[in-house]
Amino acid sequence: MEKVKVIYPIPATLSGENDSYGSRQFIMKTIAASLCGAVVPAIIFYFMM
Repeated sequence: MEKVKVIYPIPATLSGENDSYGSRQFIMKTIAASLCGAVVPAIIFYFMM
């Protein structure tokens, strides 16, 4: 088997970027994308039934 190189993400504390607004915005975008990803198929299947 081939060896796979794993790249780990750099934490914000080590990268020097301490932007709490940016992290909050990222969390909100993630939650919105998750909800849209769950709601849209549910609506489609609901109207197909």
